[in-house]
Amino acid sequence: MDDFVAQLRAISLIDWFAMLTGIVGVYLSVKEKTLAWMFFILCYVSYIYISFREGYYAFGGMNIVFVGVAGYGWYKWTQPPSETGDEVQVSHMPAKRRWQVALAIAAGTLGIGWLLASTGEARLPYFDAFATSCAFAAQWALSRKHIENWLFWIISDLVYLVFFFNDRIWPSVLLFTVFIILALQGWMEWKAKIAARASHSAQTDA
Repeated sequence: MDDFVAQLRAISLIDWFAMLTGIVGVYLSVKEKTLAWMFFILCYVSYIYISFREGYYAFGGMNIVFVGVAGYGWYKWTQPPSETGDEVQVSHMPAKRRWQVALAIAAGTLGIGWLLASTGEARLPYFDAFATSCAFAAQWALSRKHIENWLFWIISDLVYLVFFFNDRIWPSVLLFTVFIILALQGWMEWKAKIAARASHSAQTDA
């Protein structure tokens, strides 16, 4: 127990900051609050430093791209229907998109994994690449409010949870555990919203 407390005290402030901003960002996204994107950007910037510090280069590159994707999501969620022609609502990903996303994840895992492995420095390159590819899919799906984003997050977060647990980076272990719990909550809440909208539409058409 004393060793665990000592390890917690030795953890840098940026790890705690990444944890807190990430948790707040995911919670606000579950509630469809636009402010979530600001916290996501703060979290991603923090994890750029953390991931390169620990040697997870795909994870670091992912967070660099995520800063831009978060900006896109922030913009997309703030656009009124009058400007975009349709309001972004919680929905299922179209069947065609699912196959495209699945192929993109497979290609990303092989391509990014090969690049990381060729450096000779990256740790667990193909697992890192797979988690990264799933997270890219999740972030894109979240920006479009597709409910499947939560499934992609869960898969990605499970992989990185194992990484950080093995490295004993306890704030990140806690963060990704909370991420998984919030992703499950997001799935259930968004599923209920889809069902409620479908029921309302059926009653209106009747």
